[in-house]
Amino acid sequence: MGKGYFITGTDTNIGKTFVTSHLVAAMQQIRVDAIPYKPIQSGVVKKNNRLVGEDVAFYKEYLDLKEDFSYYNTYTLETPVSPHLASKLENITMNEEVILERYKELEEQHEIIFVEGAGGVAVPLKEDFDTIDLMKELKLPVIIVTTLKLGTLNHTLLTTEYLKSHQIEIKGLVINKVPSRLNVMEKDNVMMIKKMTGLDVVGLIPEYKQPEDFTKISNLQFQNMIMTEKLI
Repeated sequence: MGKGYFITGTDTNIGKTFVTSHLVAAMQQIRVDAIPYKPIQSGVVKKNNRLVGEDVAFYKEYLDLKEDFSYYNTYTLETPVSPHLASKLENITMNEEVILERYKELEEQHEIIFVEGAGGVAVPLKEDFDTIDLMKELKLPVIIVTTLKLGTLNHTLLTTEYLKSHQIEIKGLVINKVPSRLNVMEKDNVMMIKKMTGLDVVGLIPEYKQPEDFTKISNLQFQNMIMTEKLI
């Protein structure tokens, strides 16, 4: 049996897919059989004359993944809005039991599964079922993706406190989009994020100019970015 982590973020477009890919790549570099899993995807791109989830398309393009797109995703919604609304507009009924069964299958076949959520912790997946409810069902420790931008202290603390109030285990934080040189505010935010949340920072991901830069990272750089020993 493998183990898993749930990847969430403090905001939309915070870089969960990028961070999830980094986590998988860092594990693969040390020959750990790790894969990404996106249970619910809102928003698609066209690949080989078919519509696939845009996050899964990123996984497939930049990671060493052999299976078809559908292997890494259960529900694909075309409309790029909150899943509860997209599923309503597209007349698709989502069943959390299907997601749980799929996760169990993946857990039996791989060493580590990084489950990427849709949006943040309170995003509604159905009318009466939110991301926090899926986290409870999966019973996985959570990794929070955040940044150093203005407002991050408020967003990060609210996210961590919401998770704690629901007795969700938090493994740590990954700070994404880190500039090559930190200004005074960014340096202070690193210190304050740790102090206010009391959590470990398990990864620091640099700010990239192009997504393609992901492929230029060396094995050593991956390991320096992600504290893999805390996750294995």
